[in-house]
Amino acid sequence: MTIRKKKPPKDDRPRLWEARPISYERWLKHKDQIMASTRAGSRPEEWWAYEKQMPRPRDLGAERITLFEMAELTETELAELMPEWRECYEKASKPGFSYCIGHAKPGDTYATWLSGPAARRAQYRWVGIPPALIKKWDAERKRRPETIPKLAEPPADSGVIAGETDGADRVH
Repeated sequence: MTIRKKKPPKDDRPRLWEARPISYERWLKHKDQIMASTRAGSRPEEWWAYEKQMPRPRDLGAERITLFEMAELTETELAELMPEWRECYEKASKPGFSYCIGHAKPGDTYATWLSGPAARRAQYRWVGIPPALIKKWDAERKRRPETIPKLAEPPADSGVIAGETDGADRVH
């Protein structure tokens, strides 16, 4: 029986199954390609090791928060992440929101659910919403109840009676 020799790859591009991080030399050679294939709000292990000389955050949520706070997210990434973050923030802000953390203790046979502020914090952490944005959006939410009633009533000197329109909002 003849044993086939495995052919070496035609190039030295990093493969998905390779141990990471790859060497610094290979990182420099393939950095643009590797970075282009990384999803929004994330960086490859080599970027953290060689560009920032710091450990990669423990999960995607923590990584997104860290990159935001370091001002390392590109405009394209922010354009992709902001709607996702806002949607998850709004979802977590609805009354009755709950968040499943799975089995809280080894041996549990049921899922554990968080509710209230703990559920919101867990959702924000999982999605990676930066605390600065949460603070900003919380402030906006607190202002909403004050703003909406003011908008509902026209100013007294406007000559418009509440509930009346000029007909421009009608659908023909």
